[in-house]
Amino acid sequence: MPKYLIYGEEPYLIDKFREELTKKVETPEFNLLDTNEFGETEKAFLCQYPLLGDKKIMIFRAGKLTECTELIEFIAVQGKRAEVYIFCDEADRRTKIFKSFKKEEIKVYNKLPQETLEKTITQYIKKAGCEITSEAYRLFLQLVNYDSEDTNLYDVLHSLKRVCAVKKITKDVVESMVMDREKEDIFSLIRLIMNRQYGDVFRQADLLLRSQPNNVVGILSLLLRSYRIAYKMQRCNCSMQELGINYRTFVPRLSAEQCSQAMDILDGAVNKVKRGFYKPEIALKTVLAKLCEL
Repeated sequence: MPKYLIYGEEPYLIDKFREELTKKVETPEFNLLDTNEFGETEKAFLCQYPLLGDKKIMIFRAGKLTECTELIEFIAVQGKRAEVYIFCDEADRRTKIFKSFKKEEIKVYNKLPQETLEKTITQYIKKAGCEITSEAYRLFLQLVNYDSEDTNLYDVLHSLKRVCAVKKITKDVVESMVMDREKEDIFSLIRLIMNRQYGDVFRQADLLLRSQPNNVVGILSLLLRSYRIAYKMQRCNCSMQELGINYRTFVPRLSAEQCSQAMDILDGAVNKVKRGFYKPEIALKTVLAKLCEL
């Protein structure tokens, strides 16, 4: 019987998959086992035929994939009477155990793309019979801050339930009912620039200046690194994966020439701040204004 590996950074989607999986099991008291241990009980379950149903399913929960070695070795030899779904918090793609899974046996549930997230939000509001102003909608996206590692779809849906208690959702409603999850994020600056959300660019800059007033050079240097990655991708015609860059890193979608211009702007600003020609806060906002023009 097949084995499957399920992991990712969006717990809501993972939980929905597990919920749908369990609904398909006939006579779950005999044919479904949800466990985080692997002992004699689990081995017996894997070796028994389904009872009053057409298949058996084991759901195995683990912190790291390496904790599943004994289970995977067992089902490779004798435990072939049940489908096994391994849910892991962490899965190192470089390990031998990860490579034992076929491509079609791996399901990764990462965060929704921004476009899908926004469509989900608008559909939820419409289905609830509510209306939201454009100003309130922009503020909602800022406050839930889905890009943050600390935020997931559970948080977004919780905030939606709160604001949809009111039929006409205004900026004041959002401010009073949505927890502020917004925080400084250097790399969101690039995403905002690429999306032409110029007002939000400088809002994010203010957050950074309040939280890191003495680290403007560090902020500029990290932005410079992102443009260098984008430049290399354009020149070499390669992907982030080929360069060994995390797939969630947001790099500018620009030509090599535009990236080169951005690198000159950032490099020049860093040098001027270090030599005292620029006040740090002025340097950051001046650089951002120039990057928005590319």
